Amino acid sequence: MKRRIARFVRGGAVAALVAAAIGVGPIDAAETKIGYIDSARIFAEYKGTEDAQRSFDQEVAGWVKEAEAMKAELDSLQREYQAQSLMLSDTRKEERKQAIDQKKAAYETFTQSVWGPQGKIAEKNSELIQPIIEKINVVLQRIGEEEEYAIVLDASVGGIVYAAPGIDLTDRILEELNRGIEPTETR
Repeated sequence: MKRRIARFVRGGAVAALVAAAIGVGPIDAAETKIGYIDSARIFAEYKGTEDAQRSFDQEVAGWVKEAEAMKAELDSLQREYQAQSLMLSDTRKEERKQAIDQKKAAYETFTQSVWGPQGKIAEKNSELIQPIIEKINVVLQRIGEEEEYAIVLDASVGGIVYAAPGIDLTDRILEELNRGIEPTETR
């Protein structure tokens, strides 16, 4: 509950700052429409995400199964080595150690390629989520334009997800800041 209140207060503060930035005074405030969405709820309740989640879960289950098989094989080789190390010649011990090291390296490479920051899971997630995000943006853009919202905020992340054309003040701010500042020479 505290999180919802904090989100509401933060969202209200953002809305107030935005309203002040675009010059919405007390008279204009009734005419300026500012809305918000909860993207977390949209993703949780949109039926299209169920199919994407199911597909994602199936892919991950396959990778988990493969990783478990690789780990079981590695563990088996290590147990065999421990059990037989007293009976093995130095040459055979070295061969077994190398085989274990190769399996371990293959396992680590596989897990990194799947669960690492740029791994298959991240790629699959992006691949499945991107079409959903595009659909949300199309609907958001249409509603924003048709119902004349100036700004739509996202309560889940605290950012602007739609802004009417012409309310971006970035160029004006940069122009004002850069006025009177002479460009530096590059040598």
